[in-house]
Amino acid sequence: MVNDTFSAKRFGKYFKYDLKQLWHNNGKAAIALGFISVICYIVWVAFSLIISGVWQAPGLTARYAFFCLGVTILVFYQTRTYGYLTEKKAGQSWLMIPASTLEKFVSMMIITVVVIPVAYLFSYLALDSLIGLLDHTSGGPLVAGYGVILEKFNSFLSAASEEGFKFNVAAFAVPIAVQFVFNLLYFLFCGLCFKKWKIMGALGIMLAVEAVITPILSSLIFKYWTPAISANDYQGDPAVINDILHQVAIYANVINAVLLIGVAVAIYYRLKTLKH
Repeated sequence: MVNDTFSAKRFGKYFKYDLKQLWHNNGKAAIALGFISVICYIVWVAFSLIISGVWQAPGLTARYAFFCLGVTILVFYQTRTYGYLTEKKAGQSWLMIPASTLEKFVSMMIITVVVIPVAYLFSYLALDSLIGLLDHTSGGPLVAGYGVILEKFNSFLSAASEEGFKFNVAAFAVPIAVQFVFNLLYFLFCGLCFKKWKIMGALGIMLAVEAVITPILSSLIFKYWTPAISANDYQGDPAVINDILHQVAIYANVINAVLLIGVAVAIYYRLKTLKH
């Protein structure tokens, strides 16, 4: 008996097909985006020679900023990864593929959240490492510099702990990671909904939602957390700050989780109701 909802064998075949389609359509862009490190390196060195007459490669901080710029472009580009499904011919062909909606959805999630970011990460870091090894003025590869940054961060945590402040690395890392995944899925969803002006439509909705949410969050902060800090019995007590940060982390994780699940469900529903 064939499972119409999810079949591992059928999913494996479709996932291979989806990867091939990604490579032919938009997959090369994630790898090509890694070349932003080379482009920024050339521009930086050129300006350095023009302005100061000295050959100087961008340092670790600048190259990390370039990496973040590439991540932002990668997030925006998700509107195009499966954006072709809004086209009549391509969308009809996709609907005719013998795989269930759940199988197509799972494949889409793996490619969007794992395959594309990992491809960009390896592309950028590989090229950056090559620059760092060949040009001593760069300060070394970004991968090696990550260890230095982590060491400084750990020193900061140790110093804060001695003062009575307790910071959990996961409390910072988890919301950032969830927010990144949400951003990928949000722009993917907008790419599946808008036929034209996909990025502009996604940014427009985001700005409209933030215009509504920001005043609400600001009022909550001034109502609950500001009085706790400014209270007469605070007097720099680290326990108060720890409690507030703990509450903020909990709220941030809950909100991010709800948003992430919500946009994932919206994508599945969009695929389920996609018609041409």
